[in-house]
Amino acid sequence: MRIVALVLAPLTALAACDDPSTTGDTEDSIPPIPFQMGPGLYAVGDETTIYSRTRLSVDGTYVDLDEAMEPVGGGTWEQRGEEMCFDPAGDGEDQQERCWTNSEPGEDGSFMSTRVDGEGSYRVTPLER
Repeated sequence: MRIVALVLAPLTALAACDDPSTTGDTEDSIPPIPFQMGPGLYAVGDETTIYSRTRLSVDGTYVDLDEAMEPVGGGTWEQRGEEMCFDPAGDGEDQQERCWTNSEPGEDGSFMSTRVDGEGSYRVTPLER
């Protein structure tokens, strides 16, 4: 009986924490969660053309793929709040970390991704998740 009481006491306390009436939070006061990308295969381009495909892996790595689905680059990715950051492998001038913000997805699942420095914007379409 003591074991049951020891297990139920923390669960009851946790349940009370989730109750909005006990924390003062209401559905209107909780900020919306920004759209975030996740592991999967994405097409990157514009309204009419796919420039590349990028596969995001669960382990935080990514691979850029050409039309034949052959790797042409890669590195690591990380979601930081509302920003999606990519750090290409290597130290070349064109291999510096860049961060992007994503718009809410449209009906087809695609969204606009814009570099935080304003230097570019692309349409990103999920191909598989």
